[in-house]
Amino acid sequence: MTDNNNPIDAVITWVDGNDPLHQSKMSKALSFEKTKRPYVGGDKYKEMGEIYYCVLSIIKFAPFVRNIFIVTDNQVPSFIKKGGISDPRIKITDHKEIFRGLMDFAPTFNPRCIDALLHRIPGLSEKFIYFNDDMFLIKKTNKEDWYAEGGAPVLRGKWSKSYNKIWHKKAASLFLPFVKKRPSYNLAQSMSANMAGYNNTYYRSFHSGRPLLKSVLEGYFKKNPQTLRNQLKYRFRNQDQFMPYSLGWHLMIKEGGAALTTSLGLEEIGNIKKMPLGKFKILLNKADQNPKTFSLNIQDLNLGKKSIQDYFKNWMNDLLGVV
Repeated sequence: MTDNNNPIDAVITWVDGNDPLHQSKMSKALSFEKTKRPYVGGDKYKEMGEIYYCVLSIIKFAPFVRNIFIVTDNQVPSFIKKGGISDPRIKITDHKEIFRGLMDFAPTFNPRCIDALLHRIPGLSEKFIYFNDDMFLIKKTNKEDWYAEGGAPVLRGKWSKSYNKIWHKKAASLFLPFVKKRPSYNLAQSMSANMAGYNNTYYRSFHSGRPLLKSVLEGYFKKNPQTLRNQLKYRFRNQDQFMPYSLGWHLMIKEGGAALTTSLGLEEIGNIKKMPLGKFKILLNKADQNPKTFSLNIQDLNLGKKSIQDYFKNWMNDLLGVV
């Protein structure tokens, strides 16, 4: 049941990369791009309907969630347009709302910029869980799975060596500073830890819901407005950007306000493009059968075979009771 006295919201970032208007805005932004070969993401943001299952899974398996904010740029998921889900908890938040006062940096095609502004969602609760649209809950969860008694966010991950302590990573940055590097997911987390004062290790997260405290990021960017502006200046992902939620995590750890656990409760499925259907079925069955696994992530489902896409949708329909 929802606790309106101590609410927890969910936030999902989403874009329909198939939208011609979105593609037109991206092309225009690219024409002004000064960075050589910006990281656009290619087919990463092609819409496959994952948002529908992400939202439904939160409704079914996280019934304590008060609101589900879908953050997007002048778009509305088709399942809402067509009335596929009618639930007052679902709220569409446009980029204009979180970029208010910062519209010089919009439009953006960079999730790391959008993530840095999630704390500005109007009406967002202090406690919120941040999802990408390719993250799905597959078993019932309780508030305590996300926030420990006393309110500390439960951070699921493991400590890893900081990138500036890995010799080949450090050598590359020293001797090849002008070589364009992929804006690595883990590098951005390592940089976030550095910003919070962790120079030897970083708390590495994985692709599942991330519990956060709004006031932590709000307070940090209030004290460091230029850091936020430096983050927002990149219209496309860049190797010099940090991971906003990871910054939040490390700030909470530093302040002693987080509960750390190595129990991930997650099944991550990657390399989908070359995966045979049989292996995909095995991985889904593994997630389903493991009582400790309550979260599923499937990266780049749009690149998988149609048989895999169809199987996933049928599997989720059965799991969620969709007729």
